[in-house]
Amino acid sequence: MDWIDEKIGQIRKWIRDLSVKWALAAYLLLAFFAVFVCSWVIEQLCISRCNEILYPYGVNVYRERIFGNIYYAGAEAVMYLLSVRERAELQFLQIFSNAAPWILTGCGAVWAALIFYRKRLKRPCEILKRGVAEMGRKNLDFVIAYDSRDEMGELCRTFEQMRKEVIADREDLWRRIEDQKEINAAFAHDMRTPLTVLRGYTELLYRYAPEGRISEEKLLSTLKLMSENLKRLEEYTKTMRQIRSFEELEPQKGKTTVEQLRLRITEIAEALNAVGDIQIRWGDGKALSGKRLPEGQASDTASPCGDQESFWLDESLFLEVLENLLSNALRYAENQAEISLDYEEESRMLFLYVHDDGPGFDKRELKSAAEPYFRGTGQTSGEEEGHFGIGLHICRVAAGKHGGGLSVANGMDGGAFVSVSFFCGKS
Repeated sequence: MDWIDEKIGQIRKWIRDLSVKWALAAYLLLAFFAVFVCSWVIEQLCISRCNEILYPYGVNVYRERIFGNIYYAGAEAVMYLLSVRERAELQFLQIFSNAAPWILTGCGAVWAALIFYRKRLKRPCEILKRGVAEMGRKNLDFVIAYDSRDEMGELCRTFEQMRKEVIADREDLWRRIEDQKEINAAFAHDMRTPLTVLRGYTELLYRYAPEGRISEEKLLSTLKLMSENLKRLEEYTKTMRQIRSFEELEPQKGKTTVEQLRLRITEIAEALNAVGDIQIRWGDGKALSGKRLPEGQASDTASPCGDQESFWLDESLFLEVLENLLSNALRYAENQAEISLDYEEESRMLFLYVHDDGPGFDKRELKSAAEPYFRGTGQTSGEEEGHFGIGLHICRVAAGKHGGGLSVANGMDGGAFVSVSFFCGKS
């Protein structure tokens, strides 16, 4: 029995997988065969009934086809002997026998069409109709499945593929929107620092230059720094126009040294800390800018950097990371912030450390501080304060593009401690 059931199942599957045109042809052939059989049976029944009527008169009828119609011959000689009812019945049987094949052909065609629709079209049409309705409601959380290899099954599979492509396109659109949102936030975030520097220097020149309180050397130095920041703004704007996503940013490496980086860091620290209310110092205790600390508070840690060792670095990307970290440090520091550089020649990794004496990170911030638009505890109004919650995320992406990474922690003596690494090989 199992073998028979298996064979029956295979035959049913073969029939179900027939193409629509061959399935329709099969249903029509089956219907016409049934029509032929039924017509023959009706004809035999009509002849039999005619013979029953004529039997008492000793006459048998037989078929005779004239111009496509069937006539019952043999009853003409006794027609005058028949009653009116018997003659009417014989005429009806003859007409019915001739009309039955045409009536049955029409009924068979309708039956074949209805059975064909119910068996082969109704279910896939309902599936497709439901799918179109769901898409009309902007709902793509459904599946179109029809287990058949005919044209309707192929149509359902094509529709399902289209649904998946629409989902993929929608996800891609949302990803592009998020990328654009991130780019806009990054652009606004990173434009802020150079603009702050330029505004500070402009106010300095406007206030003291007319009074002659700025030496020529200081004036030239300030103008040079302003020119460099304008150039950085120009380059950054050009880069933002060229990329669609912050993830597409690629480092443009050039040769530099720790000594050169320390000079640039000093310039940026002085510009960011123009008020001078926060002491910014190197890891070796030397001050960069800001108020002086009492004796004994400076760290005696020696810088491990080989200042003259050259390596390959995208300086613009490095300074962008530095500005973000230093801006955060100055925002939260109470009295001081510390910057350290460490270049390991063997691994060709450059490490930047920024440490402040502020409140540090809480548990939630340690886990999510580098996520985009994370403003930390109590930063719900960060945008109004000029804080977009994207600085550390930019640092992490930039470091990742440079073959490094970012980590956040709390210092042993309190405060936030952020380390960023950069791979400084040529490629």
